[in-house]
Amino acid sequence: MDILGIDVAKRTLAVTLLTDTDVRHHLECANTHAGFAALDQWLQSLGVTQVHACMEATNVYWEAVAAWLHAHGHTVSVVNPARIAGYAKALMKRIKTDRQDSLIIALFCREHRPTSWAPTTAAQAKLRALVRLRHDLIQNRVQFQNRVGDATDAEVKQVLESMVQALEDKITAVDARITDHLAAQEALQQQVALLDSITGIGVVTATTILAEMGDLTRYPSAKAAAADVGVTPSQYESGTSVRRRPRMTKMGNADLRAALFLPAMTAKRCCPAIRAFAERLAARGKSKMCILGAVMRKLIHICYGVLKHQTPYDPTKVMPKTKPAT
Repeated sequence: MDILGIDVAKRTLAVTLLTDTDVRHHLECANTHAGFAALDQWLQSLGVTQVHACMEATNVYWEAVAAWLHAHGHTVSVVNPARIAGYAKALMKRIKTDRQDSLIIALFCREHRPTSWAPTTAAQAKLRALVRLRHDLIQNRVQFQNRVGDATDAEVKQVLESMVQALEDKITAVDARITDHLAAQEALQQQVALLDSITGIGVVTATTILAEMGDLTRYPSAKAAAADVGVTPSQYESGTSVRRRPRMTKMGNADLRAALFLPAMTAKRCCPAIRAFAERLAARGKSKMCILGAVMRKLIHICYGVLKHQTPYDPTKVMPKTKPAT
C-alpha cells in the first residue's frame, strides 16, 4: 500500500506520497475541506485509490483531515510527535521544512507501520469538547481571580469581579450540559458510575478520564493505558556507576495527569488497599512523589479493570493479597 505522510499546520498541509517503488510525490494544500478535495483529486491523478496516511497529533489541527481520510476508506495513523522527532534524529536529518517533515513522516510510517486510528463516536466527541471547554473556563477563572487580588483600582476590580462571576455562571452551565449529555448516553453514564465506584475517583475525574481516553478497553492492556497517560516509570542506568532515580515518564496527556493528582492523594489516604500499597513502597525507600506517581498509575490500572470487566471496584480483587508476617 502507498504511504501518505502529512505534516499538519493550522492552515496548510504538506503531503508526501511514497509509492511501493519508492517514487516520491509532493503536494501542498489548505487544511480545509476544499484542500481535502484537492488532495483527493491529486491522488486520483496519480492513480492512487487507497493509502496508509500518517500524521502527527499536532494540537487539534489533524482531526479534520484524519476524519476525512478515514471516511474515504484510507488507513490513518496518528502518532506522537516525539516519535517522529526521534526518528528524524536517528536519520541525522539537519533540515526542517514542512516538505521535509512530511517525507520523514512517510518514511517512518513505511518502516514502523503504526497502528490505525479510528474517529471517536459523536457522543464521545461531544463529551470531550464539553470537558475541555470546562477546563479552559476554569483556567480563565483562576487567572481573573488572581488579578482581582492584585487590583488596586476600584473600577478595575469591579470589572474583574464581574468577569469572574460571568465565568462561574458559564462553568455552571457547562456542568449542567455535561450532566444532561451523560444522562442521554446510557453507555457513558454506566462507565461514569463504574469509575465513580473507585475510591478517590469522583464524577468530575471519571468524566475527564472518559473524555480524554475514550473507551479504555480499546487498549491492549492496563500498562498501555497507563503509558498513554504518561504515568509509567522511567529508569536511567548505564554501566556500573550511572544509576539515576526512576522518574515518571510524563510522555502522555498532561491534563489527565493533573486530573489524577488529587484523586491519587485521596485514594492513598482513604482506601485501605492503596494505603497498604503506598506503605510497602515507602518501606522500600521510595520518595513521597514517587509513591504518588505509583498510585496514579495504579488508579489507571483499576479504571481499566473495572471498565473491561464491567464490575464496580473491589479492593480485594484488584490489589494483590499480602502474606502475613511470620
